[in-house]
Amino acid sequence: MNHIENVYEFEAIIEDGELNQTISLRQVKITDFQILFSWMHQPHIAPFWKLNVSEEEFKAYLERTVKAEHKRVFLCFLDDRPAGYLIAYSIQHDSIRNYYQAETGDLGMHLLIGPRELLNKEHGLMIVRAMTAFLMKKYGSSRIIGEPDIRNRIVIPILKEIGGYVADTILLPHKRAALVIGEKTRFNDYMSNKNVNFIKLPSEDKDLLNEKAGALCENPSPN
Repeated sequence: MNHIENVYEFEAIIEDGELNQTISLRQVKITDFQILFSWMHQPHIAPFWKLNVSEEEFKAYLERTVKAEHKRVFLCFLDDRPAGYLIAYSIQHDSIRNYYQAETGDLGMHLLIGPRELLNKEHGLMIVRAMTAFLMKKYGSSRIIGEPDIRNRIVIPILKEIGGYVADTILLPHKRAALVIGEKTRFNDYMSNKNVNFIKLPSEDKDLLNEKAGALCENPSPN
């Protein structure tokens, strides 16, 4: 890991012994604008996230998102390289709660893999399972809820491989989505024989699961 000297910058660091690479996560900063703006205009991201807007509009979105009380946003690195964007959000403050039987301890998740060449089974699996492990540890959530666009043929199979299951197909105002539920017990069973370990654990943040403040998660809701 080349950026180990910057270890204090990261919320968590995960070593994936299967591909011999390291995944690190930290909170998104406004100074990450150019990375995220570029990703949102990539052909494999724009149709799903619908944030391929002007610089001014995207900056306003990013500022609202970073400051929101009902969600947390993270940048994921593969070794030294920015690789993914992750949003954890309060189910209780999002309209997704109206589309399924929400339970205490549920946490919403949106994610994307930025560089197109990392959107393959090996790297995609490594990044998504690291993101999931991070959220499970940090928020102590018993279930993670995703609603990727039904057309997403990369992320949905990965979520299923790591123990998630498609509970329903739902029609949201902006997309037809697969309601994917990832239970902690199923995810832990999947991870039990994987050579994937935290070398820096995230601090706990249970407040997001019981968030009282904040507005509904914006639509369009990212994958």
